[in-house]
Amino acid sequence: MFSWLRQPRLDGWVVVVPHGTTAQALYLRWPADGRPQVRWACQLDWSAPLNSLRDLRRQRALQRHHRLLVLQRHQYQLLPAEAPEVPREQWSDAVRWQLRDLVNFPVDDAQIDLLEIPAETNQRGRPSVLAAIAPRQELAPIAEDALRARAPWKVMDLPETALRNLAALLEEPGRGIALLCIDETHSTLVITASGELLQARHIDVTAAQIAEPDDTLRQQAFDRAGLELQRTLDSFERLFSRVTLSRLVVSTTTSDDFTDYVRELLYVPVVRLRIEDCIDFDGADLGGTLTAATVSPIAIGAALRRT
Repeated sequence: MFSWLRQPRLDGWVVVVPHGTTAQALYLRWPADGRPQVRWACQLDWSAPLNSLRDLRRQRALQRHHRLLVLQRHQYQLLPAEAPEVPREQWSDAVRWQLRDLVNFPVDDAQIDLLEIPAETNQRGRPSVLAAIAPRQELAPIAEDALRARAPWKVMDLPETALRNLAALLEEPGRGIALLCIDETHSTLVITASGELLQARHIDVTAAQIAEPDDTLRQQAFDRAGLELQRTLDSFERLFSRVTLSRLVVSTTTSDDFTDYVRELLYVPVVRLRIEDCIDFDGADLGGTLTAATVSPIAIGAALRRT
């Protein structure tokens, strides 16, 4: 009834990426004939998510958008698993059983989703999966807050899959790519090929540690991150020998010192991410506190979701 009074839904995604008591929100459109466009981004107080979502709904017409929340690291686990030898529609139940001893919560009541790793990428020629699993008690409160704000989430996503989307935008045809995102709480490395997430790893090094004024402490952070990168890329080369990496792209708001450091360590070319080279910020409203360099690459990657 009175359907002509309803405003049409807008293209693109509004993404919210929490970090403890703060969050970033971002709206991105991806025209069919051009680069992805950030239209606006802002910082949120996430100490009271319900209030923040209500405010964002009023200020940014949140109800007219597809809405996506990126989970925080403590709210889920992403684990590699063997592809079960059962029909595809039974994989979730079979993998849930595989994971029962790998998580510290009951798997029977957990939300699970699977990312298939194509068989042709690994040396064994068999498919495998990355299993995203989260206890329902972690998801229920944030889902309830969005419902009460009259802006329910259409999707709850992961930082790894968000960064996969951004890495896919940077890929060279026929080759894989590694993307390292260094942020306030930790660093996340993803490796993709043909738009598929093949491997992901958390590295316990933060942006503050990479920029530490004390030379000794900064070098220790460099060494920890560099060792983890070496180990992960060596492991990737053994497991995914059919995929050739074009380069490692480093996303950081700090100086180029760390990028220069790992460039000397690794066998692949290392470059720093220049987000403006692949994302259009022209005319974007960044709320007066953000810049293209400080907008979260995880938020951008999540908003690159096509469906």
